[in-house]
Amino acid sequence: MGAAGANHVIERGDTYDHDRYGVIETTVIRKGVDGVDSTRQSNENETYIVRYATEENGEHMDKLTDTLDEFLEATQ
Repeated sequence: MGAAGANHVIERGDTYDHDRYGVIETTVIRKGVDGVDSTRQSNENETYIVRYATEENGEHMDKLTDTLDEFLEATQ
């Protein structure tokens, strides 16, 4: 499952270099959710959400969530 934004395609299971977290792996891409988390609410049903995990010593450490726009900005 992929989500396109700007001229980029984000694929579940691919790794990306995140500005804040370093190398991350996408785990979920969803469309039409009402909220990202308790601090960033979104009422737009057309919003894409990207969930990703940081890695340390080859193990997934943290599960994080961004809107597609936030994810693209942090991984360009």
